Amino acid sequence: MDLSALALFAVTEFVLSLTPGPAVLLVMSLSMRSGFRAGFMATLGILATNAMFFTLSALGVGALIIASATLFTIVKWVGAAYLIYLGIGMVWPLLRKGRRTPDPMSSTAFQSLNAPMHSKTATGARAFWKGFALQASNPKNIAFFVAILPQFIDPTGNVPLQLLVLGVVSVLIELPILMFYAAAFTLSARIMKDRVITWIEAIGGGILVMLGVALARTSHDA
Repeated sequence: MDLSALALFAVTEFVLSLTPGPAVLLVMSLSMRSGFRAGFMATLGILATNAMFFTLSALGVGALIIASATLFTIVKWVGAAYLIYLGIGMVWPLLRKGRRTPDPMSSTAFQSLNAPMHSKTATGARAFWKGFALQASNPKNIAFFVAILPQFIDPTGNVPLQLLVLGVVSVLIELPILMFYAAAFTLSARIMKDRVITWIEAIGGGILVMLGVALARTSHDA
């Protein structure tokens, strides 16, 4: 692998990781509500999905999903629905606080989505799977590994080894960035009023809903 290609991949990964997206918004929300551990565990879930995508890319499975209109549509709708679900769950505390009457949806999934955990282990496990599911349900991530990742790989060289190197570089870049977001929003939450946190989380949730709607409108050829 050419060092210039590796450096270009690192810069691309850095910019993409630093730009606020669904993963950053999830880490932000969990860190403000449940602390650094929740944000960190969500980060591990996100990186675990990326590792899976690197493997799928090496096996050619990602290309199969992109090539198949049916598979792409299934992944697209699942991803869109999950983004909207998470987004509504982040907006719901603000809507619930604005209600003067008892919440008729107290037993629905929205309450369980935001309900406090009974233990740190439960919080960590739930945050991990939220991060994993969020990253895995977005076909745009698959498209990245199929359309962009090959641009940094020399097909005449050892492809699995190159993917391993790129995977390690990806983790070394994305892990500290997401941990920074987790730490920053955990510390910010300590000095913010609860209502401010609720509004910030609601704005992030609104963005996730819009991203989910945009994803649902994405065509297979886009």
